[in-house]
Amino acid sequence: LVVFDLIGQLYLTDILAVALLAFMLRSSDFVRRMAHLRTFFILLGLWLVSLIITDLLRQSVPADFLRGWAKIVFFGIQVSALWLFLPRRNAYFIAFAIGSIFAWAFGVSEQFAGYEWKFGYDRAAAFFVVGGVCWGSRYWPSLRTFSPLLILALAIFIMFENARSSFITLVLAAGVCALVIAVEHWPTLQAKIRAPGFAFLLIAGAATAGLMSSAYGSVAESGSLGAGAQRKYEQQTAGDVPLLLGGRSESLISVRAIGDSPLIGHGSWAKDRRYVELYRSLRLRMGMSIHDNYFHTRELIPTHSYILGAWVEAGILGAVFWLYILTLPFLATYQLIRREEPLLPLVAYLAVGLVWAIPFSPFGATERFMAAFQIVALLWVIQTAKGNLLPNSQRSQPKQI
Repeated sequence: LVVFDLIGQLYLTDILAVALLAFMLRSSDFVRRMAHLRTFFILLGLWLVSLIITDLLRQSVPADFLRGWAKIVFFGIQVSALWLFLPRRNAYFIAFAIGSIFAWAFGVSEQFAGYEWKFGYDRAAAFFVVGGVCWGSRYWPSLRTFSPLLILALAIFIMFENARSSFITLVLAAGVCALVIAVEHWPTLQAKIRAPGFAFLLIAGAATAGLMSSAYGSVAESGSLGAGAQRKYEQQTAGDVPLLLGGRSESLISVRAIGDSPLIGHGSWAKDRRYVELYRSLRLRMGMSIHDNYFHTRELIPTHSYILGAWVEAGILGAVFWLYILTLPFLATYQLIRREEPLLPLVAYLAVGLVWAIPFSPFGATERFMAAFQIVALLWVIQTAKGNLLPNSQRSQPKQI
């Protein structure tokens, strides 16, 4: 990825999104298509307004608030540009996924040397598999049937590369694909799936995620994944804490910061050494390991979550936006179960990935681009279920049950 150091980091992808949006403004259906993003932009605008008000009240320095505002603005531009372009043909979604392989494979920052499979290679491999299956199934339809096995095989490989979140995401994506493909063989059952049944499936999915996390922990603890994975597991589970909390312990302080200022937040790039010191003392009390260099140099309030980070910075309206986005994967998955979707592997992977990222991943840098793609793909599935925005491809309208 090409990066320009201006007000914070501006990526080449940001510039290309602006250019694509400017080009798509000329399309005759611009207004009609953008109307389907009304709720998205209302909530995004409220998030931005809340952040602006917070920065003014907190007297954030220009270097911080300009980066914070730009992050939201460029995110909106990316979603708009992709929304106006990708839903026109299924092939565009596939091409974008395949193109993402190169972005993730060659865009790993030097600071993540030694952890490439956790911060880039994992997604490159995932897009290679799901994008390849979606492309190949256009010519060999039976290939789609084997997508759960292919995705699961990749998940097992990723597990041995010490990328826990990607492992869980891929296992669940394989599960979604397997469920949808199985249901397609029983049209009567497919027609009977309603909200209560879907809720049961969601609970089963959550239980599966917990089992996969526990299984990963057991394998890592045994040393089967290597000394590095074993050491990391021991660090994250030191003291009386579960693996998930050990790996995302920043949430302990994020919640505290939110409780201290739930409505207006702490401002863009919120800095407060009190929370850093409190985070350090909490880890010590819980018997967790600490890295003094991290705590001596850090000023930002610890967050490791789309939703908690937005709430800490902008206040409750930032959280409201991401709560709305969190509904999209479930609505899209519900539609996948009720129709035969050629892009099933890609949509399943994007949906599960977004469900994981909103509570457990920091929003910034390259995550913005991934989130934009995920949101556009999921909104497209939801809108086509309503008969809107059917792609101009050769396939017929999805079969609605």
